[in-house]
Amino acid sequence: MGYIVGLLILAFCLYLVITPLLRPKQSTKPLEVLEEEFDEISLESVYATLNELEMDYNMQKLSDEDYQRLKSEYENLAAELIAKEKRQDGNSAKSQDNVVKDIEAEIEEELAKLRKEREEK
Repeated sequence: MGYIVGLLILAFCLYLVITPLLRPKQSTKPLEVLEEEFDEISLESVYATLNELEMDYNMQKLSDEDYQRLKSEYENLAAELIAKEKRQDGNSAKSQDNVVKDIEAEIEEELAKLRKEREEK
């Protein structure tokens, strides 16, 4: 009975070792997919990452070179995200200005109609 249990354990261990080797290789993500994921990054997550980088550097888990390189990359990313948000806010502000102008134009038209009606009476 002990031999059977030993063989089963050995077979299971071999299965665990061999199956990752027999799986098809996973391809890396194409650049387009990575760029789409970049769009989903929020400003808060960039700030959180910068905070973690600083903590790791202070705990001496990162070298000075790595810290400076990663910090500049994430700061640039944060700047890009802020600029993107400002552009979107600017576009929405312009569209709001257009809506306000359209509403004011409609009001002026209605007032002009009412004035004409008063003049005719």
